[in-house]
This record gives sequence, C-alpha cells and structure tokens, in this order.
Amino acid sequence: MRILIVDDESLNRFLLRHMLEQEGYTDCFEASDGQDAINKAAALQPDLILLDVIMPGLSGYAVAPQLKQNNGSMYLPIIFITSLDDKASLARCLEVGGDDFVSKPFDRVILAAKIRAHGRIRELSREVEQQNAVLRYHRQAVDREHAIVENIFNNAVVNNPQVEHFFDVIMSPAAKFNGDVFLCEVSPAGGAFFLMGDFTGHGLASAIGVLPVSNVFKNMVKHGMSVGEVATAINKILLGLLPADMFLAAIIMEIDVSGCRFSVWSGGMPQVLLKNPDTGAIQCYPSRHMALGILEVAEFDDGHDVIEAEQGQQLLVYTDGIMEVMDANGNMADEEGVKRWFSESALASATGLYEKAVQYRGEGEQADDMSIVLFTCKSLKALHDQHKTNELPYTITLNLCGAELQNKRIIDSLMDMLSTQVGICRIRSDLFTVLSELFNNALEHGVLALDSSMKHDPSGFAEYYSEREKRLARLEMGWICFVIRFLPQQDALEINLRNSGEGFDTRSAQSVGSFASYGRGISLIRELCDDVTYSEGGSQVQVKMSMKK
Repeated sequence: MRILIVDDESLNRFLLRHMLEQEGYTDCFEASDGQDAINKAAALQPDLILLDVIMPGLSGYAVAPQLKQNNGSMYLPIIFITSLDDKASLARCLEVGGDDFVSKPFDRVILAAKIRAHGRIRELSREVEQQNAVLRYHRQAVDREHAIVENIFNNAVVNNPQVEHFFDVIMSPAAKFNGDVFLCEVSPAGGAFFLMGDFTGHGLASAIGVLPVSNVFKNMVKHGMSVGEVATAINKILLGLLPADMFLAAIIMEIDVSGCRFSVWSGGMPQVLLKNPDTGAIQCYPSRHMALGILEVAEFDDGHDVIEAEQGQQLLVYTDGIMEVMDANGNMADEEGVKRWFSESALASATGLYEKAVQYRGEGEQADDMSIVLFTCKSLKALHDQHKTNELPYTITLNLCGAELQNKRIIDSLMDMLSTQVGICRIRSDLFTVLSELFNNALEHGVLALDSSMKHDPSGFAEYYSEREKRLARLEMGWICFVIRFLPQQDALEINLRNSGEGFDTRSAQSVGSFASYGRGISLIRELCDDVTYSEGGSQVQVKMSMKK
C-alpha cells in the first residue's frame, strides 16, 4: 500500500513513518505542506493519505476536498491527524472529505487498524472501478451494435408510403426493439396487402425475425401470390430459422381495389373486428390457423377466409399486447375489453384505442409490445396503376411431346417463365387457372381421349383418374403446343393451344348442369377471359385475357 504522510512538522512525519514501517508499510512518502501534498498525490497516486489539520498556507480542511476531487471516482481514504479534540473540529474533518481521524499523540495499534480497514475499502473500490470499466466498455459495445441493428431495420423494413397512407397504425414496443411487425404493399391486382405479426416475446431476439419475413412478404406480393401462398412461404422460412419455442402469430390480408373485400389468412392472432359506424354493430372473425413457424410444410393449411364489408366500415387488427393489459387488480382487458373500447366511438382511431389500453393499465409497466392497425373501408383505386405492363410485345412458345407430358410441374414451370414479365403479377391467379384448365382439357380430352361423362359419381371419378394415369404412362406420341403472346397495344395476353388429339365436343362440355361434378372447366375459362374461340373440332383454342384488372 502506498501511503502519503502530510504534516508540516518533520518530527511528526518521522514518527508516523517509523510506526508504519514497523507495521509493514514500507512504501511511504512525505509532504511538508498542503500544496506539496496536492502535487505529490497527483504524481504518486497514493492508496491512503494521513493528513494534518493545522498547517501553514493550505490547511488540511482546504486540501482534503481537492485531493478527493483530483482522484475522480476511485475511493481515496483520508485519515486526519489532529491534536484538536473539540467535537466541532472533528466533525468538520469528516464534512470536508475526510474518512476518519486519529488524535495526537498517535496510538500505533489503532492507527494501524484504521489503515488496514480503509485499505480493504480502497481495494474493494478498485475492484468495483475495474468492473465498472468493463461494464462501460460492454455497454458501449452493445449500444454500438444496437445502433447498427436499428439502422439496418430502418432501411430494410420500409413500407410503401402510398399504401401506408390508407392505414391508421400505432406500434408501441415494450423494449428498444419491437417484436411486432406491420408490413404493407401494393397488390398487383390493384388493391393492397398487409401483414400484422407478433413474434414470441419482445426485444431484439424477437425483432430479428422481422427481416426475413419482410423480404419474403414483399417478394411474394410483388409476384402476385395469394395470402395463403404468402403464409406458406413465410412459414417455411421461419421453420428453418426460429428455435422450437418461438413462432410468429400473424394476419396476412389482401384488400381488393374497392376497399371492401378482404382475403384473410390468420394464425394465432386475436380476432379481427369489423364495425359499422352507423349502427355500432361489430362482427368478429377469429383466427382459425396455428401461428407461423410451427407446422411442417406438409401439415400447413394455407386456406383463407373472405370478409365482405361496406364503404365506411372500420376493420381492426391488433396484437395480444393490447388485450393482455391488466388493471391494478390484475384483471386482463381480454378480447371483450378491446371490443368495448372499439365500440365506444363511431369512428375509432389507433391512438384513441391505444390510450384506452394505457388508461386501463394505470401505473403498471408495459409487459408486451402493443400494436394496432385500423382500416376504414374506401376505394384503393389510387394504387391501381402502380404495376405497369411491358411496353414491347413478346412471345413464349412451349412444345411438349410424348413422355414430356408426364411432368406434373408443366403449368408451374410455364408460370415461372411468365412471371418474369412485367405486369403478369396483376393476373397471376386467374392466368394460372386458365392455363391449368386449357392444358388439362387438351391432355385429357384431346391427347388421351378421355370422356368426362365417366365422372358421373365418386366411383366414376376414381375410374377416370385411374385410366388417365394408365394412358399417360403409356404415352409415346402425342403433343401439346402453347403459344403465348403479349399485345401491348391491347394490354392483353393471347394464348393459343393446340394438341394432337381428335378434339372433343366443347358445346356438350358446357351444357352440363350446374350441379354436375364435371364439365365446368370451359365455363370457368369463358368467365376469366375476354374472348374464347375453339376450332379444329376442339383440338385448338385461342383465348385473350386483359391485363387490366
């Protein structure tokens, strides 16, 4: 231990130094006055100071505060050496920064005991300071990492402002990073898509999954996928990323251009509420799927529901952090509480609903992320023209012969080729249906010469498809040819399909009753296309599909 002895009497310094050396403290230094003490303390960095009170120039009372201040946050014990014995003087020793005092003449045993005691405190202070330095470094590193992550989030998770304008959204994280996510994008069909999600827990560990979800959502929507297909793709990627105890409760919704028809996939989320502001009536649509990131691909259900609404009605979507707020008595608001708050005003706002939840919680802390999305039904026509089509014509030709027709991914592969063209995403779903029906009719009734009337009952269905597989497996000749042209001046696709079969009676296929179990394909094609023309006895067909939805 390094000790600095401060006294203007050389005899006192000698006696103190001798006593300390006898106790084993050999690393001792002397200062003859206050200023000398300040200078030597700065140079030597002592572990303890023995300080006389009465000295010429700067007294001990004046020196002690400066010594403490110059030492910073580290504990520097100062023991006053004094001949004063009045209580006021002794109290002042402690008030100016002293930590203890001993009276002259010195008691060696007591002085040594006090030095040892304050030495232990000094050592503890040094350890604390070292730990604080490590913590400060760690905190700076964490703050730096958080700043980097926050910058990545801010640049990676960006919604189209023209779409976001139609939604009233409030998101209140329980920690620095939000485990809830709201994404929105223009629908290729002319409306809008949005996703409201809630990862397990909150904070950075929960928020990190937002990045891949945002990427998949935007790419899938851009290519005209349905809400079920978007949900399937996100589920697949989260299965490979998230630990077993983590998942994403989510609602994925497509709003059509009228703003009044919603295609909804909901997994693990609170019920969706639809309110009529005129009557105050509220309809509830509970989630019917499990959250994303739980089920394997083969078990996953991509089925969606449809909600029909009217202009001016309000749709409310929220995460469970809203309904799980508790009052002072531990009562949870629950879904009924949210429904009550929603009904209290004809036209609700996200901010108003959030404030009701905060008022219900009172002085309690926010336990989970809280997010609200409100959509007031109105036309989304302003978003309709954001997806442009090609300015130049193009033609895609596909010739399939013999065993090539056994490939089960023919239409999927054709759609992959077409999807690379600008604007195809607008009609992707209808185009897939039309191509599938055209191909199946050409293959089954043309090349394989199967008769639809076989499917008159369930047993006939089984017989029909059994015979289909047999004939397809034996197929060596036969062919089907697709020629697909884009006509930019008409903003339409023209699809020509020919096959090597003898054709079939397209009129009788359409005349089957509406309750029949077969024969509806051509009617569906006519419904989805602007023009349908069969020729060559049914072995050739030309259809035209408008790209304007």
